[in-house]
Amino acid sequence: MTRLVLYSARMRIGVIIAAAGKSTRFGAGDKLSQDLGGRAVLLRTVEAFTKRDEVATIVVAGPPDDLEGFRSRFGPALGFNGARVVAGGVTERWETIRNALAELPDDLTHIAVHDGARPCIGNELLDRVFAAARVAPAV
Repeated sequence: MTRLVLYSARMRIGVIIAAAGKSTRFGAGDKLSQDLGGRAVLLRTVEAFTKRDEVATIVVAGPPDDLEGFRSRFGPALGFNGARVVAGGVTERWETIRNALAELPDDLTHIAVHDGARPCIGNELLDRVFAAARVAPAV
């Protein structure tokens, strides 16, 4: 008798939230701190990923020139949501991603990168992206 064994690899996703930019096109103020339904935009962005079973860790890369101010504004709420804050890049976004990658654990199966100022990512979109990530090398 032949037994068919189905293997379903569990995804362990590390999420990098890029939040080190200067928001120059936004104008005056800090767009990550703007109120969106009672919470800051950055927190709404992080919360979209905290609701997902596949997400094992979240790293938020903040502005290196004001990391302490960033931690002061967002650190407690990010920590409550299980996210860690690291210094982002000085000049380019790739530096921010590189810095955050260095803080992720080795046992992840996937890495997702998302912009901290894009909070309106829905569960349906994440379902599609994560499903595609199961079968494609990059999504």
